[in-house]
Amino acid sequence: MSNRQIKVTFRTLTPLWTGDAWGDNKEIRPSSIIGSLRFWFEVICYFAGVTSNKNYDDKGKLNDNLDEKSFKEKVLNNGLDFARIDKALAECKISLPSRVLGCTGWKGWVRIKKVEFKKDNFKEDLKGRIIKNKNWFWGSPYYEGKFKITFELEDKILEPIFYPLLTFIERYGFLGGKWNIGYGRVKIESIDDDLWNEFKNKNDNEIDFENFKKLHELIVIENNFSASTQSYEFLKYFFNVNSFYCFNERDFQKKVSNIPRNIRIVKLNDNFSDFKNAIQELLKIKAKMRYCLRPNNSIVDKEDWNNFRHRLLGTTSNGLEGTKIIPWIYEENNQLKGGFVSIAGIIGLGGNYEV
Repeated sequence: MSNRQIKVTFRTLTPLWTGDAWGDNKEIRPSSIIGSLRFWFEVICYFAGVTSNKNYDDKGKLNDNLDEKSFKEKVLNNGLDFARIDKALAECKISLPSRVLGCTGWKGWVRIKKVEFKKDNFKEDLKGRIIKNKNWFWGSPYYEGKFKITFELEDKILEPIFYPLLTFIERYGFLGGKWNIGYGRVKIESIDDDLWNEFKNKNDNEIDFENFKKLHELIVIENNFSASTQSYEFLKYFFNVNSFYCFNERDFQKKVSNIPRNIRIVKLNDNFSDFKNAIQELLKIKAKMRYCLRPNNSIVDKEDWNNFRHRLLGTTSNGLEGTKIIPWIYEENNQLKGGFVSIAGIIGLGGNYEV
């Protein structure tokens, strides 16, 4: 095996929040960063067909717990090089996301060696509700500025998995927590590796994940939206349906049974003055989508629609449910732009919806 150390310098576009279970956010926590990489790689593998519902339990967690005794026997019999160890993990029914980023009994091929950040970059100027009368709150303190992460990883996954994943995170994904309000958007300032200098300028149709899917095959992008677009137009696009009616949509199963298994992205035509303005405006649109999904009293399957709304757009009641439609902010020609990233296709994991 050949381990590499790669130092990545990130710059925040929106606040970075990696707080613990008690909401304490005074450092950039490696476990939160690895958790984000793992989450997005799981989404990519699921949409690419590398994993499926059978790999997950009824709570949407991968069924990956390594039988260490069996694994050691296979390694002792087969050898200690990367290919044979990875094959032994696969024979122990450990999925690709867990082989790369770890699971119970296995530390993974990607690890964080060191995190460097400036304490002075933690700020507490944002507090309270983001939008009046809505239950979205600023995360404070938050981190703003540059930070560096030194990754330690197996050399053989650098080009086929790690760099495609970093590229996806920079273009479409998030690091840390509070994605539901648009936190965690980052740019990669530099990586101390010549291979990255060749890789970073590739288009989505040139970036391949382990030869199983090109980046552009996982993502559908639509530009014809703005802050004034009607809520049902967003939902039609995310659900991939020809029509959608706010408040009185009748056929629940017909509308949610074929949600596409890809990442659907809306780019708004609007410009924003700063990340605070962008987050506020995007959450106003999201609030309208949530309201549009509230069925009126004439709907027979009202409970189904309400439960689905919570699973799609997040809720803190009846257990925490994360949003599948995420406010998304990016830079274009030195101007902040915005939109939404939809991963609604994962809504079937651990649930009863056939998507």
